[in-house]
Amino acid sequence: MNGLTGTGVRVRLPVKKLINSTCECHNHDYPPWTGEIHGMSQALQSKSLTLRVFWWIVLVLCTSCGTATTILVIIEYIRGPTATSTTIRLVPTMELPAITVCPKVPDAFNFEEMYRDMKLTLPHISKPTASNLVRFWLGGSGLENMDELPEFNSTYLEQLSKMYDAWSAGYEAQSFFDLMHAKYGFKCSDLFHMCDLGGKPKDCCKTLFHRRPVMRRGFCYQTRRDVNQTEADDIGRLVLSLKAPPSVTSPQYNFIQPQIIIYINDNHEQVLDFPRFYLYPHEWNRMHFTARLVELLEHPSDCTTNLIGKDANCFVRNWLTVNVIDPYNCTVPYLTDIDGVPKYPTCKPQVLAKEYYNAIQLVHSGSVHSHECIPGCTRWEYTVSLQQSPSLAPFTGHVFNLEASFYDLQYEHVKEVFTTSVPGFMSQIGGQFGFFLGLSIITMIQIIIYFLTSLAKIIYRFAHRTYFQIFDRFTSYNPTSTPRPSVLRATPTFHDTNSRPAQTPPPPTPMVANTPSGWSQAGSNISAWNAHHSPCSSPSGRDNAGSHAPLPGKNASAFEFGRIGW
Repeated sequence: MNGLTGTGVRVRLPVKKLINSTCECHNHDYPPWTGEIHGMSQALQSKSLTLRVFWWIVLVLCTSCGTATTILVIIEYIRGPTATSTTIRLVPTMELPAITVCPKVPDAFNFEEMYRDMKLTLPHISKPTASNLVRFWLGGSGLENMDELPEFNSTYLEQLSKMYDAWSAGYEAQSFFDLMHAKYGFKCSDLFHMCDLGGKPKDCCKTLFHRRPVMRRGFCYQTRRDVNQTEADDIGRLVLSLKAPPSVTSPQYNFIQPQIIIYINDNHEQVLDFPRFYLYPHEWNRMHFTARLVELLEHPSDCTTNLIGKDANCFVRNWLTVNVIDPYNCTVPYLTDIDGVPKYPTCKPQVLAKEYYNAIQLVHSGSVHSHECIPGCTRWEYTVSLQQSPSLAPFTGHVFNLEASFYDLQYEHVKEVFTTSVPGFMSQIGGQFGFFLGLSIITMIQIIIYFLTSLAKIIYRFAHRTYFQIFDRFTSYNPTSTPRPSVLRATPTFHDTNSRPAQTPPPPTPMVANTPSGWSQAGSNISAWNAHHSPCSSPSGRDNAGSHAPLPGKNASAFEFGRIGW
């Protein structure tokens, strides 16, 4: 496209091919991100081969070290390193742990009333035989401390079995057990004499305690939820004055309970029979608690988030399953509603009485599959200290005493946390590559984009080449098909506007400076030659700017820019 300047001189703009050829020289430049990696520019642009080798070795070593340390950081993050923080928290009130009170021997019945009941169906039974029948019945129901039962021979056990059948005629084992406890078993008022919390009298049976079954101990009494201490130590302590319930099978202790057992647990659902503390008659018992709240991260083999506290139900379930259900295909009458245990019929006393020592007396709850009972990740842990001292004088109105409280209204909060957070993890990764190579996230993005673009170009070229190979193979077998378009590199010809035959161009002549009247013949030839080779020309002889007027000083056969043969 030609134009006139202010001086009247014609100026010819360079054709597109010249512009492209000028820009193509930058296609071989290194990507911009190579200058952002420490040592990369020295490795690429050093004049000496020795320096290039040296810097490439340095780059390889730094890249290897950065990659290795980054992998270690990622592995450490996946493993989840943790730390434990400990905080002492002061609170205005604290809930007391579950305090369970049980008679030492699970035979606290009104024996006189029970004996009269036996004589209705067994009129000739004696009191010693009645005591043995109670041992047979309670031991066969899965209760502990029936020490004389293993000494009975099989003949005597058979006689006691027949007596039991006559005594319980018309009742199933479960219903008979419940009936005897309801009629002759000890009540809450038979155990508690007086209760005091924080210096204020409390109703033991309605406000503080309720009945709870305990494995191998039968029915006991446990503190309710939300029994809280609101003052420190002695001022806010819980004071229990306990009676001595009867004991049908303890003639050596004048048929009264020789001891009271105290269980301390962190939950109010099931009672573990450990740890346990024994109270003796006419002794002062001072019990102190310290509390710790543990919050751990979930580890499948160490703790679970499905429950809070110890899995007491698991201990009870394991003991019941291994010692009673699996060997005898039945269950004990006082543990009938245990989570995770299917419904089974209640064992008849004859079943367990014959194997009492091995099934009930010998086995302890914590020794059976205790490793399967995974505690909760969030739980309360109580440390108990018990101080005992004999009373200077026997108690009046009661036999046993217990005073329990926290030292202070505070607890230790232990919490497990991850030492590496997501921002810290990203910072560590950036620090590794930044230390060895000086990389940043922007440089990484540039590298990723560069390699993705290069990969896309390679895929495109491969697909393009494959397409034309398939196209050529198809056309070679199909002569009627349209040939693949291709660029024909023909020798340039001079076209006349009057459709005269094409002429072979004359030999190139030196460029002659243009005159005020226009271009010289030599200049026209060179311009036409350049126009003939211009990649911007179209097959119709017109370029993007359209057709051009003939060169100055020429007739209708003058050269036109853009008229070329393809």
